[in-house]
Amino acid sequence: MLADLVAGALEDAAERQNTRSLEVVEAAATAAPPALDALSFLAPAENVKIIAEVKRASPSRGPLATIADPADLAARYAAGGAGAISVLTEQRRFKGSLDDLVAVRAAVDIPVLSRRPAAPPGRRGGADRRRAYRPRRSSRRRRGAPR
Repeated sequence: MLADLVAGALEDAAERQNTRSLEVVEAAATAAPPALDALSFLAPAENVKIIAEVKRASPSRGPLATIADPADLAARYAAGGAGAISVLTEQRRFKGSLDDLVAVRAAVDIPVLSRRPAAPPGRRGGADRRRAYRPRRSSRRRRGAPR
């Protein structure tokens, strides 16, 4: 599965290079506001800090949720006390998009994390930080379980 995600990410990157010039990407990066400090928003405090997630599907579970308006969902997460919002942007298996990330970033004033398996680092779509993707461990190999 990870090999498929990497292959898809490479195809998507090639497509983006063909549709957006380097000059356009550089101009957008220069015009973007500074990133919010996600680590300070999630630092230990009186209340538990939650990273809410905008995720339509999972390769292992299939469709999870119909999310017609990711910006509205993110605003509700933020109003409910989320410390940050993670947005899955991979299209093939997670059914996300960079447009979702851009819409969420515009809707909230808390950190937005770009979650895209096998993607290069960077502030895609105005994300404040890239959230690392780690495939789920099998139930037999959970932390602390005997091998």
